[in-house]
Amino acid sequence: MTSDPIEKRLRLGEDSVTEFKRIEVPGKAPKDLAETIAAFANALGGQIFLGVEDDGTPTGVGTMKQADTLMLSVVQACQTVIHPAIWCPITKVDVAGKLLLVVDVPASSPDRPYRAKHVYWIRDGSMTREATRNELVRMLQSQNAYHDESVVHGATMADLDLAVVDDLLRSVYDPSAPAQRNRYLRALKCVDPGEAPTVAGLLLFGREPERWFVDARISAVCFAGTGMSAELVDRQEITGHLLKQIESAAAFLERYTPAPAHIQRWERIERGVPQTALREALLNAVAHRDYRAASQIRILAFQDRVEIINPGVLLNHLTLDSIQVGGISQRRNPVLASVLARARRGESLGMGIPEMVAQMRARGLPSPEFDLQGGHFRVVLRVAPSPEARA
Repeated sequence: MTSDPIEKRLRLGEDSVTEFKRIEVPGKAPKDLAETIAAFANALGGQIFLGVEDDGTPTGVGTMKQADTLMLSVVQACQTVIHPAIWCPITKVDVAGKLLLVVDVPASSPDRPYRAKHVYWIRDGSMTREATRNELVRMLQSQNAYHDESVVHGATMADLDLAVVDDLLRSVYDPSAPAQRNRYLRALKCVDPGEAPTVAGLLLFGREPERWFVDARISAVCFAGTGMSAELVDRQEITGHLLKQIESAAAFLERYTPAPAHIQRWERIERGVPQTALREALLNAVAHRDYRAASQIRILAFQDRVEIINPGVLLNHLTLDSIQVGGISQRRNPVLASVLARARRGESLGMGIPEMVAQMRARGLPSPEFDLQGGHFRVVLRVAPSPEARA
């Protein structure tokens, strides 16, 4: 960002996407900054110029050290005063010898609506005001952006493993698909129109997705008995792009899932958890987890059961009963779910859990158990009734 276009913006004055703020106390954010950020985020986004008078005259934010302190103050407001927390890039610029800060507020965030100081704000021309009830309802109804299709700031095409992309295109579409790789990536919403990777793109095809999403991994543990203890059979931290994680986690489950059997009239009767049920549980966890949460997927293998736990609660009107009926599907990550369904030749009509239930019952095993605890969704697949059920 150079000074010429900024000086032009300052001359044109405030509008729906531009706000000027003078700095009363060097190093301290203006009192109403959080309200303005929330208002921009609830509308078209915009830029807030710190160190500028209402008439567009640049007066500055002080020294470089004071500018750094002010930046921390802005970040703190974004993280603690605004709910849900928001991330806004902040840039230092020099205009007419004055040091300014420019706060870029993103538009169309999937976390809308935002509030500051317990109030939902909206931008009306050059004025920030409290949103009316009808405006708040329209905001909620018009929200169709999802976290997995948002662009990751700073990421480029060089951060994608193009060999993985090409392998998927060949297997899902046709052998010539890699020749139109970028078109497919745009259509799948793995990159934006400017070919900047999205959250889904980096998770599915990233060379080092953990660089961007430190908790986008699977912790798999096999215990020696039926309860948690220090006696471990194996433990793995599964990282990499999601397709690789699924293959590694599936191999772990195949290796350590309890698989009892017995002979009946010379026929071997399997009583282990069906692989199809394990696959459904694993794919659901990867496709529907909350990738913004500071927590990973956990696989816990015991001698009598497998537990798969992922961060994220059920969306909107979904309940633990309705997900077992099937045909009612709401996806937290529609881009991820769509690509994974194609990659695994899966379905996307919400029938995975009912199929899991049917597979367990067909093998004479207890139905899967589902529960929500501490913002996490847990599925338990047993090879015998739970102690509580037997009591």
